[in-house]
Amino acid sequence: MHQAFRRGHGHSAVPPFVRRPLINLWLFFAGLAILMALVAVGTVRTGQLLRTWTPSYNLMLSLPDNGLRLALLALCAAWGAWVGPGAEALGWRTPYWLSDTALGAVAGVILAGGLALLGKAVERRWGEAVSDTKMLRCILPASSGEWPGTLLALLLAAALEELMFRSLPLGGAAAVGGAGSALPYLLLWPLALFFGALHWPQSGWGVVGTTLAAVALALLFLLTGGIWAPLAAHYVMNVMQLLAARRMGIEPLRGVG
Repeated sequence: MHQAFRRGHGHSAVPPFVRRPLINLWLFFAGLAILMALVAVGTVRTGQLLRTWTPSYNLMLSLPDNGLRLALLALCAAWGAWVGPGAEALGWRTPYWLSDTALGAVAGVILAGGLALLGKAVERRWGEAVSDTKMLRCILPASSGEWPGTLLALLLAAALEELMFRSLPLGGAAAVGGAGSALPYLLLWPLALFFGALHWPQSGWGVVGTTLAAVALALLFLLTGGIWAPLAAHYVMNVMQLLAARRMGIEPLRGVG
């Protein structure tokens, strides 16, 4: 159920967000598009850099990168609360957050397992060239001391991506369309494709697998009406990917400092 349906707000003919001046709607979505574009540019440049450079440290433990993630997270939260439709419409404030988090964790385990099996099938059919593990190896902890910081940074990254690619655009679209609107369900497809394309450094399967995961995360957001289920699923999938890599004997990759 979508959050608006859960709370019995389906009787409102004109959603409150739409009652604001038209400039507010344009400003919210235009600002969000600019943020996405900036993230896309940064991601592309990082992918290009990794083609010829191997970091001497765990990328997830970079203080400047995590500082930037924190700043973007704060900016997204402020944008959604002050310019956008607010915390409730964007799925941040919900009485179901605990059960949604548990649901998301279970979904994350299922999705991680399913995508891993599908990825293996793809590699058997088209060869190992369809996937690239360099990015994974660059964030894989090289010692037990790196795990706590890596796990915390993964949570920060997952929170930022769920805000930027699920909560703000889909929650905003749902607020514009009102209860029962098909708008967010239409929007989730280009969003998923865009999110998948940002993972191009992980090669063909990285793009396809991430796109499939993005569709599932978007549906979790829309069906629960909150950010907590997709956030938990996203985080669990990322952590399980690291654990599976270690179990398969994949070694961390570090360049010469």
